[in-house]
Amino acid sequence: MSTENSYRKKYTRIFTFYYLVEGFSQGIPFLVFPPYLAQLLGNKFDIAQWLIIVAIGSIPWAIKMIIGLANDKWGSKKYGNRFPWIFGFGVFGAVWWFILAAYLPTGGSIYILLAFYYFMIAMGTAFSDTALDGLILDVTPKETLGRIQGYTWMCLLLGMGAGGMLLGLIFLTLNLVPLLFVITGALMIVASLLTKLVKEPPLEEVSERYIGRQLKSIFSKKKNWKVMGFTFTCSMAGSVLLSFFLYVILIALKVIDVKSTVLSIRSGNVVEFLGWTSVFYFFNGIGTFVGSFYAGKSADKNRRKSCVRSYLIYIPFCLVSVLPFVLTGEYLIALIYGLIGIAFFGAFQGALLISTATVRADIVKKDYPKLKSTYYALLIALWNGGQTVGSLVGALLFTYLAVNFPGVSFYLLYFILSVYGAGSLLISFLLFRTIDPKDYELEHVIGEEKEVYFA
Repeated sequence: MSTENSYRKKYTRIFTFYYLVEGFSQGIPFLVFPPYLAQLLGNKFDIAQWLIIVAIGSIPWAIKMIIGLANDKWGSKKYGNRFPWIFGFGVFGAVWWFILAAYLPTGGSIYILLAFYYFMIAMGTAFSDTALDGLILDVTPKETLGRIQGYTWMCLLLGMGAGGMLLGLIFLTLNLVPLLFVITGALMIVASLLTKLVKEPPLEEVSERYIGRQLKSIFSKKKNWKVMGFTFTCSMAGSVLLSFFLYVILIALKVIDVKSTVLSIRSGNVVEFLGWTSVFYFFNGIGTFVGSFYAGKSADKNRRKSCVRSYLIYIPFCLVSVLPFVLTGEYLIALIYGLIGIAFFGAFQGALLISTATVRADIVKKDYPKLKSTYYALLIALWNGGQTVGSLVGALLFTYLAVNFPGVSFYLLYFILSVYGAGSLLISFLLFRTIDPKDYELEHVIGEEKEVYFA
């Protein structure tokens, strides 16, 4: 009996708990480190050096493919192919959480040391995550893959929000942040260890020649470039539109001034949200949670329809998202729509991520059964790269327009950015449509579509 046919419900609980803890490990550095540094250093907190730390911490996520290849190639007959990598790097990341809790000086070396800690924690988290992705693809039946993708993504977001905002706020208030670091490290060890309960497929010997041919085909097949292209462009719009939509809401509510906001963004400074950030994160998180959940269930019924529906709802929403702010000047209406709009952004982005991620996972399982971690890690790196490039291009476009057309309305500037975002999504959608549904769709769905076509 194959591992997919013997999938147990407890595996879902193990996977979702792991991603909840991984959310802690990702959310705490991003959301807790800046206020913790400000608490330690006071007025000496340097936002520029913090952004350098963020860039250093993102490096391991960009090189996941390397560890994915190693994981696909080497494993243990006694302990499994994936578990040694999941547990080994999980413990590695946890150790650095413990070291961070024990020693962080407040002198001039704090930024250098924190960057080193962050890199090591991110390396443990990213590399352990890569092996877990391979394990999920190994054991999850095709018929439930969408739901598992949705559940794990929801728990990741929940962990980032609860760990980075709720727990972070509590431990900052109590001046017990090092204890939060210790708890996070301990949870990483537990979450990684629990994956030993998942029964892996028998370890198979794979020749280097075979791996070499498969690896070469990843970059030589035309279909793979379509998959990589639609993955990269699919993520370009989300982050940049969400960031500028927050500015639109605050400007409509007259919380921030248009002129000072434009000047701050043009100069590369962070706009202070004056306490609104937590509210925005909360509503966006609710939307993402709901969108991911329903997209996972929908993808397990019909992959193609789930993806097409997500694209065709998300693209026009980008173009009309600013319209209610233009039509009304009422504070209460702007507030209500702003919160609903930011929840919609989360829902549509979450739905698109889960539906397309399920398609990518199916293609990986079908075409590269011996290189699942490798190819899937590459696609995740491309998704992350698309977010980075999309945000950079969007910021440069906004800066160019703000400098050369200083009198233009902020709402018009945002609309132009939304056209750019919708355009990148449209390109992704067109690339997705070129992929044969036989490469990812459920067999019974393809059979039903044939019956309808020939009827």
